[in-house]
Amino acid sequence: MERFGRRRPHAARAAACSMLLSALLVLAMLVTAPIAPEAAASDAPRPPAQPADGPGGRNAPYAQVLAERVGSAPTGAWVFRPADADAVVPSGRTFPLVLFFHGFTATDPDVYRAWIDHVALRGAVVVYPDYQTDNLFRQDPAAYLADALAGVRAGLDVLAADQPTLVDPTRVVAVGHSLGGVLAANYAAVAADEGLPVPDVLMPVAPGGCGGCGDAGDRLGTPLLPLGDISPQTYALVIVAADDDLVGDTAARIIWAGLGAIPADRRDYVIAVSDDHGEPELEADHNFAQSGGLSGEVDALDWYGPWKLLDGLMACAFGGDGEGGAEVACAVGLGDTAAQRAMGRWDDGRPVAEMRVTDTPPPPPD
Repeated sequence: MERFGRRRPHAARAAACSMLLSALLVLAMLVTAPIAPEAAASDAPRPPAQPADGPGGRNAPYAQVLAERVGSAPTGAWVFRPADADAVVPSGRTFPLVLFFHGFTATDPDVYRAWIDHVALRGAVVVYPDYQTDNLFRQDPAAYLADALAGVRAGLDVLAADQPTLVDPTRVVAVGHSLGGVLAANYAAVAADEGLPVPDVLMPVAPGGCGGCGDAGDRLGTPLLPLGDISPQTYALVIVAADDDLVGDTAARIIWAGLGAIPADRRDYVIAVSDDHGEPELEADHNFAQSGGLSGEVDALDWYGPWKLLDGLMACAFGGDGEGGAEVACAVGLGDTAAQRAMGRWDDGRPVAEMRVTDTPPPPPD
């Protein structure tokens, strides 16, 4: 096990792309991508800054994240926790456990590190299982889930040894992007049978890469399991990007249909929308949830999108966060409310295009 007190772990930068295609296709994209000219000065409106407070906001009770490397790929994990977490353990406070499943090839958590840090600094422990190695062509995609489960166990084992009272096993989140969105759903389906912490909150973001999902995952992805055993008490958001031309929304619609036992007031299907009103424009493409690596940067689509929604949904599920408590938090995380849909304002005062929220997305293809 290695410990890192610095903000960013030193894993291989080659994992920076959360793509669902093979490494050759990723290389082709890099080779053929046009080089953007140097940006000229512009009077175009600027996008929103990160809000100071509330879900998605920058203010947090902790100042630094401790990153630990546990085990080795594909059955190891990264573990992130507030560096000053020891101070709260004697008081009896415990942290929610957030299981973060990365996209295809994104074994380097730098790809999502800004989001991970945001979650941990608000008061949570994040376990980021590997489930892949650098040599993808020697792995069977059907083994990804088993390897991810092994990574979760490795992370929990080191937490139990270091700080056995730090994590609250009754407050658990499974979140994932791209192929990780499929794995997050699969984890929620098998956690109880595997003797692992069962998620109270499930949030697949731009899920894709599963066999039978109508995209590259038919060849490269992992099977999507039946989801009927997921508890109807789960809070769930399935999030897609309106301009995701890599995996589309087929896997998201399949997952949504599989969550049919969860009541409508505990789940939503959310569509992030692009907005080119100003510069830089906000593009809701497949990688919009990444905060680093290829095509990844932190912007209003992060702060007001997955970051805000996950913060709100966690506070809703776990009893409130700040003024207003659970009722206010639930209005941010669920219900097609103005607070849930809002994406901030351009600096000329114009609202950024809102997210669209529905409980009746198109059914999955036959």
